Amino acid sequence: MRKMLKFNLIKSLKISLSIILLFAIYLSYIGGYGSDEDTLPMIGVFEAILNSGGIMTSRFTGYPVAEFGIGFLSHFFGSFIANLFTFSLLLVGLFFLYLTFFEKISKKIFLIFFVLSLSNPVIFFENLEPIDYSWSLAPFSIGCFFYKKKKYELAMLFFAVSIGARLNFGLFIIFFILFFINKNLNLKRKISFIISTLIFGSLFYLPTWYTHQFGFEWLTAARPTDQGFFGLFARFLYKNIHLLTPLSFIFIIFVLIKLNKFGKIFQKKNEIYLYIILSNLLLFLWIPAELSYLLLGLIMFYILLIKNFEEKIIISIIILNLSSWVIQPDFLRIIYKNKINKCSPSQAIGAKFEIYLKRGAIQNYLETRDMIKCWVDVDTDRGNKILKGEALR
Repeated sequence: MRKMLKFNLIKSLKISLSIILLFAIYLSYIGGYGSDEDTLPMIGVFEAILNSGGIMTSRFTGYPVAEFGIGFLSHFFGSFIANLFTFSLLLVGLFFLYLTFFEKISKKIFLIFFVLSLSNPVIFFENLEPIDYSWSLAPFSIGCFFYKKKKYELAMLFFAVSIGARLNFGLFIIFFILFFINKNLNLKRKISFIISTLIFGSLFYLPTWYTHQFGFEWLTAARPTDQGFFGLFARFLYKNIHLLTPLSFIFIIFVLIKLNKFGKIFQKKNEIYLYIILSNLLLFLWIPAELSYLLLGLIMFYILLIKNFEEKIIISIIILNLSSWVIQPDFLRIIYKNKINKCSPSQAIGAKFEIYLKRGAIQNYLETRDMIKCWVDVDTDRGNKILKGEALR
């Protein structure tokens, strides 16, 4: 009977993963260039280099690897390939994180890890758009795998590419190298490896540094400091609850308290996960903006749960995650200033506690597909191509 239950679990996970992946392909096809205002500037960076050789950045720091990759795919192939490739990089990242942090290769654990990760609406839906989060996650994960296998030159190469895709991954690389158990490298050699990796990764940003006349103001980013520390922290806490989804968050806290798992979670063997999660949370506290900033920390948290919780608890979290795709409870109604339409700027001016149900992740994804029109000139040929998700060449 137990063997039959195990087989049924694996079969159910396989079916679930297959449906999720097929759904991802479909959404990549219909999703167009997405709802993120940073996508078009990233494409613009590639086109500026292609057309005039000019150097620019999509945001303050710029993310050269992702800007070039997303720009290339969008320019020559269109939104479907750009979306699908971005999502494929997420899968690559998850695969190599699994190989790195799970000691034994197990089909069941592999399926649980993948389904749990992809059931989270932030991990799934945010990586179905041509944006840079998975472009840094994949090389970071591959670098972790090669580091584990003592292929240090290859590890350094992929870590550098990860930094070139998102600069903040340099911090995660530091914690990974310092706390990943590796008897071949003492602290002195680890520090040498870290310094070399950071130098090579920083080379991607030399053109930006040149254009700013060797200044460092491009390393900063706008922060919502007008809200004060309390406002920042409240925003940070609220978004973290929604990162896990409210029902999953409540369930996880309940299980941790009921099973008295807090002590087990904070054991020394888990310190590498905890340090990466903590560093990711501190970065998000500094700028509590997009939930996808917490992508790596969230995946590490799920690895921690799988290693410390029973299967039935993980399956329950998966079910709660998937329920948020359809409908999601909330406890805080945000009040926005002058929110006339989708394209008008969103400026939160207040909030009130109120329990209500809001649209799920699927409906939210579908209803934001036309957001891209807010940032294009619809009367131009290029604007029409963007609205239709076509190649921009």
